[in-house]
Amino acid sequence: MDEGTPERSNPVGNERLTAGVGIVVLVLTVVELGTILFGVHRFMSLHVFVGFVLIPPVLLKLGSTGWRFARYYTGSRAYTLRGPPRIAMRLLAPLLVAATVVLLASGVAMGSLHGHFLTVARRLHGPASVVWIVLVGVHVLVYLKRALISSSEDVASSSRASVRGASARAYLLATAVASGVVMGIATVPAQHHWVILRRHHHHHDSQQRFRVRRS
Repeated sequence: MDEGTPERSNPVGNERLTAGVGIVVLVLTVVELGTILFGVHRFMSLHVFVGFVLIPPVLLKLGSTGWRFARYYTGSRAYTLRGPPRIAMRLLAPLLVAATVVLLASGVAMGSLHGHFLTVARRLHGPASVVWIVLVGVHVLVYLKRALISSSEDVASSSRASVRGASARAYLLATAVASGVVMGIATVPAQHHWVILRRHHHHHDSQQRFRVRRS
């Protein structure tokens, strides 16, 4: 049996993994969006914690989708038989990857950088978060129904065993979530670095209002 056969390449398993981790990323993104809507400076600790929890699942999601793209464009028969990724999603993929890298890197950097580099990280993080949320929203509109079906098939006992690798997929997903939680917990003692940003923000706003009143 050659490498290109569906049994060896397992594109359905890849799709189920992508769907499962996509649901996890969506739930965490909704929580992050909630901290923004209700006041990110009020919920900065939760925002930072969930942001770190997001990192491993997002990396797993990028890995699983990147694997599908690579296998399709290198001519894997099993993946080509399932058809190409949607053209709109192919066009948006580089922008989503770039926004993801900038968003996560700038978020982490804001807790460790100072001076000019901190200012750059803050200026990148806000726009990157807007772009990322918009692109994630597009993906939700396009893929949510399909993701719910695929992920539920990997949970239901009647269909779980029909595609090999179910245990490995569950292990990967659980490891990604657990790693994110560990990362989030590990940052708790250092969260004052991000909380200080909130204080500086309020101090800057107060100075701006004072200048406006004086003018």
